[in-house]
Amino acid sequence: MRSALGSLRALAALAALETLRQPITLLLFSATVLLAGILPMLTAHTLGESERMMADSQLALHLLIGMLLGGFAACHTLSGEIRRGTAATVLCKPVGRTVFFLGKFAGLAAVMLLFSTLATLAGLVAIRIVSEPYSIDLWAAGPLLAFLALAYAVAGAINFFTRRPFVSDACRLVVAGAAAAFLLTGFVSREGAGQSFGAGYFWPFAPASALVALAVLTLTAIALSLASRLDVVPTVSICGALALIGMMSDYLFGRHAGQSSAAAALYAVVPNWQHFWMADALHLGEPIPPAYFRAAGTYAAMYLLGVLGLGIVFFRHTEVKS
Repeated sequence: MRSALGSLRALAALAALETLRQPITLLLFSATVLLAGILPMLTAHTLGESERMMADSQLALHLLIGMLLGGFAACHTLSGEIRRGTAATVLCKPVGRTVFFLGKFAGLAAVMLLFSTLATLAGLVAIRIVSEPYSIDLWAAGPLLAFLALAYAVAGAINFFTRRPFVSDACRLVVAGAAAAFLLTGFVSREGAGQSFGAGYFWPFAPASALVALAVLTLTAIALSLASRLDVVPTVSICGALALIGMMSDYLFGRHAGQSSAAAALYAVVPNWQHFWMADALHLGEPIPPAYFRAAGTYAAMYLLGVLGLGIVFFRHTEVKS
């Protein structure tokens, strides 16, 4: 048991490191911050609903970019290793397929939680930028974009002088830069004066974003299970279709579940992302009660267990060549 846990931790750390070293990871991390800083400047005709529109946009970006990141990362860390033969090398050692699969998911989950933290911080700053109608808060947008540029500059300097990998360092620095911008902006008012921390932030966005993080984690588990048999394009395509259908699950299947056994089965099997989408609650100003978090967390945990169990079965019957 101790040996299996040690192997799982080592595989998780390796999977997380490999994911952070992929250029697509840096591209999606940077796009999350860049869109959070630029999108508020491009919105117009908000009719006094700028905060609501920006919150909806940031939640949608969190889900969309998280789905893309989870799909690409899952394929690189599993189907890519199967194709390159490195998975066979690891499995020749005393490492079972179940431990190998779960270790990969644990590493991916760590990266996805890091991404969700980044998306939440960037989203809070983006909403702060448009908190006043028909004006842009440069004390919020400026630090966010400046720290993004600084992250690339510092990562490039580290790579030049120490030969450390640029991409993984840049990913970490992008997250650190977003956190620094969030902290700095929290202490500065729209006029540039000092204030108590977080006075200008729309804090209800944070729990809503945390629920989206559960959806992203579930999509990553689905992508990893698919990656045991499929490559990048079909995996990401299926995840995208599931994300779209799952958002409409209540309309497509839920309203017919009482009259049709097929609709009831599909309603139970297809993940219902509306459980994690709290945009309406944000608009109405209603807090998300802790009981709802527990219910949504339980739903995500049960779905994760089912999907990972299915993925383990798929992986056990996948031919791995050296």
